[in-house]
Amino acid sequence: MKAQNNKLIFVATGLILVAAIARLLPHPPNFAPIASLAIFGGSVIGNKKYAIILPLGALLLSDILFQLFTTTPGFYDISQSFVYGAFILITFLATRIKKVNTPNILLACVWSAAIFFILSNFGVWLTGQLYAKTFTGLVECYTAALPFYKNEFFGNMQLNSVMSNVFFTGLLFGAYSLIKKTVVSTNTQLA
Repeated sequence: MKAQNNKLIFVATGLILVAAIARLLPHPPNFAPIASLAIFGGSVIGNKKYAIILPLGALLLSDILFQLFTTTPGFYDISQSFVYGAFILITFLATRIKKVNTPNILLACVWSAAIFFILSNFGVWLTGQLYAKTFTGLVECYTAALPFYKNEFFGNMQLNSVMSNVFFTGLLFGAYSLIKKTVVSTNTQLA
C-alpha cells in the first residue's frame, strides 16, 4: 500500500511539472492548467495539505520560471497574492466534492473560473491605485477587466476560462486514470 501511495505521489509531482511547463508554452489568454490542478488536487488527493501544495507548487514553479527565463514577469505586484488565494480557495472547495464524477467536476470548472475572476480583480482593485476604494470603484474595476477577455480564443473570459478548465481537468483526470490503471493498481485516494 505504501509503495502504491508513493507511486501516486510521484505521479502528482510529475503532473505539477507538466502543468508548470504547459503554462510556459504559448497559449491563448487565461487558457492555462493551474485552476485544473486545483480542482484535480483538491478532489483526488486525500491529504488536504498535499492537495493545496500541488496547485500552489505548479503556480509558484511556473512563476519562478517566467521570472528567470522569459520576458513575462513571474512576480508583478501584491495583487498576485489574490491569484494565489483564489487557487487555495478553489482547492479547498474541490476537497469538498463528495462524489468525483463528470457533472461535479464540470460544475467545478465553472465555479473555479468565476472565483478566479472575482478574486484576482478584487485584488487589483484593493491593492492598486487605478480605482477608488468605493463600491463604484470596484464595479469599474470589474467592468474594466472584461475587455481584456474579449479577444480570447473562445470569445469571452468565462467561456475561455471554463473551456480551459474543462480541457486541462479532462487531461489531468484522464492521465491519472490511465496511469492508475496501467501502473498503479489501487482504488484508494492519494496520501
